[in-house]
Amino acid sequence: MSSNPFSINDERLEAQDREQLIETTRHLITEVQALSIRIAAVNEVANALNRALNLDEILRIVGKQAKWLLDFKHCSICLQNYDGSYRLIKLFGPEVEYNACDFLQDKAIGRALKTGQPQLNPQDSTNTFLAAYPSQIILALESENQILGSLNFATTSENTYTQEDLRIGHLLAVQVSTAIRNAKRFEDMNRLLEEMNKLYSELEQERRKSDRLLLNTLPQKIAEELKQTGKVKPVHYESASILFTDFKDFTLLAEQLTPEELVSELDYCFSFFDMVAETHKLEKLKTTGDSYMCVGGIPTPTPTHAIDAVLAALQIKAFMGWRRYEKMQKQQPFWEIRLGIHSGPLLAGVIGQKKFSYDVWGDAVNTAARLESSSLPGCINISKSTYELVKDFFDCDYRGKIAAKNKGNIDMYFVNGIKKNLALDPLGLLPNDEFNVLYSEKYQRLYSSR
Repeated sequence: MSSNPFSINDERLEAQDREQLIETTRHLITEVQALSIRIAAVNEVANALNRALNLDEILRIVGKQAKWLLDFKHCSICLQNYDGSYRLIKLFGPEVEYNACDFLQDKAIGRALKTGQPQLNPQDSTNTFLAAYPSQIILALESENQILGSLNFATTSENTYTQEDLRIGHLLAVQVSTAIRNAKRFEDMNRLLEEMNKLYSELEQERRKSDRLLLNTLPQKIAEELKQTGKVKPVHYESASILFTDFKDFTLLAEQLTPEELVSELDYCFSFFDMVAETHKLEKLKTTGDSYMCVGGIPTPTPTHAIDAVLAALQIKAFMGWRRYEKMQKQQPFWEIRLGIHSGPLLAGVIGQKKFSYDVWGDAVNTAARLESSSLPGCINISKSTYELVKDFFDCDYRGKIAAKNKGNIDMYFVNGIKKNLALDPLGLLPNDEFNVLYSEKYQRLYSSR
């Protein structure tokens, strides 16, 4: 008889331990990936906030884009007025009634305003305007050692928010605090100029209205040409990068949604795509159903258009991956995205007399559409011409020559991410300082060679 009573089951126990370790590792990897994607989304929101110069724009960005970071039913900001009192600005959710004294009492928001300490799921929110929300995150907005107010998230489900949500909220609060401080300084400067601008304000307001309507349709450079000359000449671009996206089985999945849910989800996704396109200097041209199209290198030529397009595609892919994970957790239908990029010459111009439209034409546009339709769900498919422009920056896999409708066989590559030595994060989504140096050098080198 064996002297070790556990010897018979050792192999079984080791197998069980291995399976448990593998499952734990998979769970940790999923959490790390989700956190990395959320941090990348914070970075995108920060880029949008850095461009905002007034409080209303900052609040619009937070109310709309914070939904990509935290799941909430209520979002508001409590701000201190010039006289020391406080006001509440609701950014998302139903209207709430509040008492200004709530901000001075020893409640969650009052403590955050007094101490600067975040409040996670406080238990003393009864008799306050957040009483209907069991789960809350209250974050102090602090800049230059001064508390400006608080950023408040709340939802109706209990035990929703975790320490990880608190950390993500804190990252956002830091960006919002800086943006609000800058906006206040900009507002103070405008007050000094107010008297000088009174005589011109009405004329300027009308001009802005007409410009805003025009810029909603056309790029700024094209709109200026149209205002000055009354027409826009078509322009040939020697090299540009066209990015197409669409959703797999869109029609089938759309049937599972109400019309309101369908439009809301498309707006949610395409609004994020718009922000990414703007961040990476791409010109959005149009959406058709579930298809999204944007171009790098027009109307202002940029030698890094292919790199910009791939960086944008990586952010869009990561966002849809995160969205897929969210939907799966809630057992809801989700869309999987296909992306295609091709670089080549094209013609761009304005069509229409009453309803203007900025569009592009050429074989490169058709090829880009074929790259997208030949891609796979969750993949970025690029042509050889694009690969030659980005191969020093991104890790790519050669797929071989793939048959494309009406185009014959095309050399295609899948983009995996930024090269490891050039990436700031393990997923290869964010460029590091070395990437940015190489990017600048490429930019200068291509321009100097012209």
